Amino acid sequence: MKKAILFVTLAGAAVYLVSQPSPLQRLGKQTDGSVLIPNGWRIDPAGRQIPLDTMPTTSLVTPDGKHLLVLHQGYNPPSIAVLALPGLEEKSRVKVPDAWLGMSMTQNGRQVYVGGGAQSAVYEFSLSEAGVLTSTRTFEVTPAASRTHEDFVGDVQLSPNDRLLYATLLYRDQVIVINPQSGRVIERIKTGRRPYQILFHPLGASFFVSSWANAAVYQHKAETGESLGMTRTGPHPTGMAWSDRQPNLTDEEKAENVKIDWKYRLFVTAANTNRVDVLAVTDRGEVRNLESINVALFPRQPAGMTPTALSLSADQSTLYVVCSDANAVAVVDVSARRSRVQGFIPTGWYPVAARSLKDGRLLVMNGRGERSFPNPNGPNPASKPAPVHLGNAAVEYVGRIQTGTISVIAPCNQTALPA
Repeated sequence: MKKAILFVTLAGAAVYLVSQPSPLQRLGKQTDGSVLIPNGWRIDPAGRQIPLDTMPTTSLVTPDGKHLLVLHQGYNPPSIAVLALPGLEEKSRVKVPDAWLGMSMTQNGRQVYVGGGAQSAVYEFSLSEAGVLTSTRTFEVTPAASRTHEDFVGDVQLSPNDRLLYATLLYRDQVIVINPQSGRVIERIKTGRRPYQILFHPLGASFFVSSWANAAVYQHKAETGESLGMTRTGPHPTGMAWSDRQPNLTDEEKAENVKIDWKYRLFVTAANTNRVDVLAVTDRGEVRNLESINVALFPRQPAGMTPTALSLSADQSTLYVVCSDANAVAVVDVSARRSRVQGFIPTGWYPVAARSLKDGRLLVMNGRGERSFPNPNGPNPASKPAPVHLGNAAVEYVGRIQTGTISVIAPCNQTALPA
């Protein structure tokens, strides 16, 4: 009887405890210093956080290492911010009529080119030694009178000798070639569906294009645009990065007389998977699949890390993989024949790009910054909007107030990474 009474008492207590509502959780800063965001995730980014405008997507470092350029898109008018290195104080900012992904710079660091998105143009800017950007020219790809939504300019890359501009037409499945001297489109090259990024072979004789929709990387002859082949990757390939570092061989590999029959590695993120595909490329441009790097948190994790962008350390021994939907950057040792994930660095909300500096610091561009913000004065379906003739600024519209950040992360060696 005593055991029965005890069992009933414990069962009743359990039912009571389970039925009680969980403690109220509020979005924003938590007692442990982390931030609770609306989708239920907690973020606690490493490093110092520097505020930016909406959705920073691309960055460049000037050849002299004095300035960092950050391209913004998102809801607010697109812009380029110029930040002084090493402190990252903003030196200037210039508006861009429209932008999405592409930004390229001449080897002397004096001209900057930006893909014009829905404006179907490429914009040229001049950069002074003091870090001041000035708009100089506009290269119109499609005249406004005949422009449609398909005339969307994405990535932009200069040829290695700075003589020609290559840009993707995302919905035309083309790469266009622009002569900067005349400002005219001189060639249109058919490539894979939804061309995302352009990357030239280190020797300049060919270029590679990641095809969002075809799960492949296409190679073209730079001089003529002739197709040189296609290599399959995981679904939704996006960011690419070159390495010309030869891998370190173990004593066993040396004893077995292992030979490396390639000169370069091309790393490609497959955003609809949890992996980075690695392609072996010879100096003649021959390509084959080399290995696949799993950047998931555990081996059989379902897709969802969303690797989208890459950056290599200065000595090319470490690959940083931006995992957008995991709010993290994977740290991968790529110094040997077989790459190994060493760990993850927590970032801000939805990282979209990274830049490794020569001093060892890692800069991560977070599309949604450190947190979400309340907007009691924002658009409200329960209230009547202002009359059209009065306008409605919607100063607290989520797209406007959700601004990005840069995470400035100290050199992440074997001692710092576990922390």
